[in-house]
Amino acid sequence: MIKALLLLLSLTFAAPVAAQDMPVATVVIFDAVCLTCHEGECSGRMALRIERGDEGLAGHVASYAGRQDDGTVSRLKTLMGRLKTECRLPPPPVAVPADGIWEPAALAPLTLADRQRVFLPLGRLQPGAHSVSFRLDEPQRLRLQVVADSFDIVLDEEDNIGPVDRRVRWRVDEPGEYFLRIIARRPMGALHIGP
Repeated sequence: MIKALLLLLSLTFAAPVAAQDMPVATVVIFDAVCLTCHEGECSGRMALRIERGDEGLAGHVASYAGRQDDGTVSRLKTLMGRLKTECRLPPPPVAVPADGIWEPAALAPLTLADRQRVFLPLGRLQPGAHSVSFRLDEPQRLRLQVVADSFDIVLDEEDNIGPVDRRVRWRVDEPGEYFLRIIARRPMGALHIGP
């Protein structure tokens, strides 16, 4: 009984730091790629077959996120296991810039190696209207999603983003942590995001 209680307590106190202990790149792969399909893991609507072992899992990851080293695959598996118990999106372990401006250097760790996906925190948002402006040195059409840590997508649209600021607006009904997922069809150039 006491051993079970100690185990439960250790899991409880360890829970909030899981994503914080992961490399930023791993959390970004998980949030930008894996969760576009696997958010249903926590509800039981979907289940990743992990009985096939790490080799099978590495092949699965490679087909969606490119070839990853064994450590990254293992950490992605850990994040998936946590997703099933916590049902919350793991935030990338980075802070939102104080001025709310994301310049290319700050976005670099939140951008996948192929430069076609970006995942960044917007911070804690209160109910109401919100917006952000985008500027991209080389124009292209981007899919923009604002996602709550509960997986609710409050914005999902495609917009042409180019050298002139483009403001995108959305509404939030529930207070909480929100994130921006950006998906491109080809590598993005220098991206600037601001309030």
